[in-house]
Amino acid sequence: MTLLILQTYCFRKIRLVFTLFYLLLFSFSGVLGQELPATEFSESNDADQKIIVGQIRFEKNKTTRSGIIYRELLFNPGDTLNADVWEGLLEQSRLNLLNTSLFNFVDIETSRTEGELPVVDVVFSFVERWYLWPVPVVELADRNFNEWWRTRDFSRINYGLVLNHKNFRGRKELLQAVMIGGYNQSLGIAYSKPNINRAQTIGLGFGATYSRRHEVAYATKNDELAYYDDPGRFSFKGFDINTSLLYRPLIHHRHILTLQYSQYIFSDTINKLNPHYFISSNSKPNFLSLIYEFRSDYRNLKYYPTAGHYFDLKISKQGFGFFQNSKLNVFDIASAFKKYFTFSDRWYLLTGVSVKLSLADRQPYFMSSSLGYKYDFIRGYEYYVVDGRHTALTKLNLKYRILEPTIIHLPFIPTEKFSKLHLSLYLGMHSDMGYVYEPNNNNGFNNKLPNSFLWGNGFGLDVVTYYDQVMRIEYSINRKGEHGVFLHFLAPI
Repeated sequence: MTLLILQTYCFRKIRLVFTLFYLLLFSFSGVLGQELPATEFSESNDADQKIIVGQIRFEKNKTTRSGIIYRELLFNPGDTLNADVWEGLLEQSRLNLLNTSLFNFVDIETSRTEGELPVVDVVFSFVERWYLWPVPVVELADRNFNEWWRTRDFSRINYGLVLNHKNFRGRKELLQAVMIGGYNQSLGIAYSKPNINRAQTIGLGFGATYSRRHEVAYATKNDELAYYDDPGRFSFKGFDINTSLLYRPLIHHRHILTLQYSQYIFSDTINKLNPHYFISSNSKPNFLSLIYEFRSDYRNLKYYPTAGHYFDLKISKQGFGFFQNSKLNVFDIASAFKKYFTFSDRWYLLTGVSVKLSLADRQPYFMSSSLGYKYDFIRGYEYYVVDGRHTALTKLNLKYRILEPTIIHLPFIPTEKFSKLHLSLYLGMHSDMGYVYEPNNNNGFNNKLPNSFLWGNGFGLDVVTYYDQVMRIEYSINRKGEHGVFLHFLAPI
């Protein structure tokens, strides 16, 4: 059946949230096409003065190749630039290098030689990260820490080893091997090379994963995940293999095209418990997926941004009719826009809007997740999930920095990769709103949150430290009047 455009009834149900999304998107649309640094350049009375970029030298980049570093700079030796934008270009180049996640610290020193046009030499000094991580893994099988904390069930623990080489051969390549056992198990390997051409604009990626789980969330009941667990057996086995084409024509713009083949095996009982878990009663589906992603990222720091803006668009198609045992035909469009305002040295406003539309005649349950996962949740609803066809979400954060980024030296650690760290603290207030539209909510599972306006408000403390680590302790209250203290390990927006 031909995919249907959203019905008028659907738009009536969610028009308020979608209207807010488009108003915000168009109000900031003027910045999406600009290839300008996120840092605001300071104005000067010397706007007509010029400088010439002299030598550019790199120090302490023992592993990272110079070509990888040059790719992130906004200037080259011999460039003639206006003096009033020079400091901004230096700072944004430093932030670009930090956002590669290759360095813990990037310092810049300049020297100036006077002449008809002053010549400015630049020295970049780096503290490289530890790139080879054979990391023992102990992780929770639940969606988030707060859900696991309610039961504190230590049997729901995954453990194993992840081997990451994040700067393989010094060329920003990623080589990863995953070996996870315990409650959920997986084996995987991935490799990506973001720079196969001289201009470093084209890259390739490959990955393969085999996983199996004892427990499968077969439905959402009473707005919480309902699990099926077959003791002594695995309820799910899956194999995914993918290849990606990466295109980065500009520093802040990235295109990703991914082709993936998936083959799953579910327990027959799951389809009996929820006939809508997959499209048909087939418990061994295999299908192709084609996914396109575009990202426009002008944030000052990706792991905890306080300035700039971000936009992404994701278009995915699952199922192409190549395999007779799969009737899957799902077409999704998802987009997010985030804007970060700096009011002073200490006050920041963080805003975010995201939407997801699923244009499918029949959508399987295991592809209907909307709110309650990773970034996509409303604070105050950490114990719930909201699944549906279409989703809109807005987030608002007002932050006050109580501790400026402070460098701490640990003399008892011999290597600078770990002995030198930064720490900053932020107090904040937050307000989230969202709506999930699900036309088939009357399925006997007693879910109250779909097709209703949701909000959560609160305040909290954010701790930001080295190796991109963020910890948030937040108190939130939701529309139902429920409240509590919750712990998160991601940036708020």
